[in-house]
Amino acid sequence: MHRNPVSESLLKQFILKFRTRLSANHMSSKVFPMSQQLSIFYQPCCSKIKLFSFLVCVFLLTLTGCGDGHPPRSLVTGTVSYNGKPLNIGSLVFIPVGGGPPAQGKVARDGSYEMGTFEEDDGVIPGNYKVMIVALTSSGGSGLPEDTVKANAEPVSVIPEWYGDLEKSGLLVTVVADKPNTIDFPLTDDKPQEPITK
Repeated sequence: MHRNPVSESLLKQFILKFRTRLSANHMSSKVFPMSQQLSIFYQPCCSKIKLFSFLVCVFLLTLTGCGDGHPPRSLVTGTVSYNGKPLNIGSLVFIPVGGGPPAQGKVARDGSYEMGTFEEDDGVIPGNYKVMIVALTSSGGSGLPEDTVKANAEPVSVIPEWYGDLEKSGLLVTVVADKPNTIDFPLTDDKPQEPITK
C-alpha cells in the first residue's frame, strides 16, 4: 500500500503532542506554570464538559416531558385498596379542578397503578384533581383481571358505585411539581376515605 509521507508526518506530530500532554498531566506545577497546564487541558476539558452538559439536558427533558410539546408532568403512582385488601381490577381518572387535560391509570393485579396524561405512564400535570375510580366485573365474577363482562350481562361494580361519580367520590388530590407523587386510595364500604399522599 502506498503511504502519503505528508499524512504520516502529521500523524507522528499529533502522537508526539498527545504524549507531551499526557506526560504533562503527571508533572508538578513547579516545572510547568499553571497557565501552561491549563492551556494543555483546556480543549479536551471543554469537549467533555459540552458532552456532559448535552447528556444532562437530554436526561432532564426525558424526566419532565418538556421536549414533547406538552406541559411538564410529575410521576404519580400508588395503590388502591378496598376494605384493607388490594383492588385487583379497575381504572382511575383524574379530572383537573381548574380545567385542562385529564389523566388516567389502570389498576394492576397487586393494586398498584401509574397515571398518564398524553401517554400511558407519562405522569400528571401538577395541580388539583377530582378523582373517580371504577372497577367492574361480570355478575358472579371474582373481581380478578381475567373476568370478562359478557355482552348481554349487566356489569357489576366490585366497589361502592359512588367512587365512580366525580361529585360523590369525595376523592381530591394535589399533584406536586418537580417530584414523584405517591398517592394511595384506601376505599371502604362506609364512606369515601381521604387519599393518602406520601
